[in-house]
Amino acid sequence: MSKPSNAPLWVFVPNILVPEMALERLSANSRAQSFAGLPAGLLQTMARNAAPEYQNADGLDRIEAWLMRYLDSQAQAKFDQYPAWAMLEMPKLEADAAQVTPFTRFWSTVGCLEIERDGVRFSPPEVLLVGQSDLDAFWNVVMPLLQQHGWTFNTPAGFHSLLSNPTPVPMEQASPWSVQGIRLTDYLPMNHECSDWRRMWLNMQVELHNAEFNKVREAKGLKPLNALWFWGGGEAWQTDVALPRVKSVSEDGVFDAVKMTDGADEAVNRFVFWTQLLSQLGTGTDVKPDHVYCVNFQGWGGNIGVFKLLESEVLQPMRLAGLAFNWVLLGNNGWKTLKSNWMNRFKFWQNKPDWALLGEPEMQEGPSEEDLQAAWQQGQRDQDSIQAEWEGR
Repeated sequence: MSKPSNAPLWVFVPNILVPEMALERLSANSRAQSFAGLPAGLLQTMARNAAPEYQNADGLDRIEAWLMRYLDSQAQAKFDQYPAWAMLEMPKLEADAAQVTPFTRFWSTVGCLEIERDGVRFSPPEVLLVGQSDLDAFWNVVMPLLQQHGWTFNTPAGFHSLLSNPTPVPMEQASPWSVQGIRLTDYLPMNHECSDWRRMWLNMQVELHNAEFNKVREAKGLKPLNALWFWGGGEAWQTDVALPRVKSVSEDGVFDAVKMTDGADEAVNRFVFWTQLLSQLGTGTDVKPDHVYCVNFQGWGGNIGVFKLLESEVLQPMRLAGLAFNWVLLGNNGWKTLKSNWMNRFKFWQNKPDWALLGEPEMQEGPSEEDLQAAWQQGQRDQDSIQAEWEGR
């Protein structure tokens, strides 16, 4: 995804794409009636843009995938599967600091790890009831183990902390929002270079399982804080753009998105998480940041009143000022980007929206029952191997 240099404004509409098969079943009249509530600015853009390429998130959280491509439009960050968020560097900082050794910095997230048949389920702290006393008790258990194995804190110990170790740990791991469904045995790399970290992590599991504060939590019906999820390590990379400033657009108005809330759309909350997290890396830059307006749209069949406010409070002022901006239409697994600029004004004869732009390609079918069974059996064998190593057998 190349970043349009003349479009510092982005309008995100979550949950707007529908499966292509469902869209194809609708007649032309049904489509027009179903999508009649869209703002005039978007309808015009849909009529005057060529069909955009669908961008698949490739298993990542959609906002994480978009932000990665936004910050690294030239694909300079090298990773196999999971972006190296802990290794992000800014050019402004590079002049004052030596190049960071690959795989020596990781984000660590407090949470609850549950092992299920098709992989692990990791619940990050934002979806758990975690008070300061429980958080302090967690770090009282975990911190001595980290220090014993050479880990130091680059940020204060909290829900998400940046850790570093002079000895590289060559592993790529998923963020808290992209982790769901991977096997625990895939998370625990079996190579020799990661053996010290692997033993530390397994010991940590035992200590947290036996911790008194977790027994109290479970007695209250709360999930235990039984894991410190390491993620974001990899090769060092840098960006020449600033983190975007995010605004939430709802029927209540347009506000700076600075806090995750229950009433906000998932996409807004994800933007808040990523911008707050990455700002801790000291990603200050003289480059003027773009603005992202994220619409609180819950999907078709829900309330479309927010589009009237979007049109009056955001889109009309942009058009009056002659500003170019981009639409990002989100689906379940990816997004499409449409450009609204001065060239569209000359295509005055094109006023019929192309409803096909709202279609999301079908994902490939998931694993079969046989695949799941084989993966489960292999996982059991790998787990036995890990257990044997941990016990010194």
